[in-house]
Amino acid sequence: MKKSVLRKYAQLLVRCGINVQKGQEVMIYAGLDQPEFVQMVVEEAYKAKAKKVIVEWNYGPLTKLHVRYQSVKTMGTVEEWQK
Repeated sequence: MKKSVLRKYAQLLVRCGINVQKGQEVMIYAGLDQPEFVQMVVEEAYKAKAKKVIVEWNYGPLTKLHVRYQSVKTMGTVEEWQK
């Protein structure tokens, strides 16, 4: 996909989909396969006057290992920092 189309999609996502407001903190959960698009979304969020943008990356093969080897109790635990 062309970068210009991705940029417009990032703008649409931030301005209409998420509706980022001045002073808001934005959390983005993203896979490692789209770093360029995530960068565009982060930039658009800051242009929309977001106070802070945090990106939480995930990687499918690692997630698969966590599911395979962690107990159900561990997977069901929500850490204090995640709340």
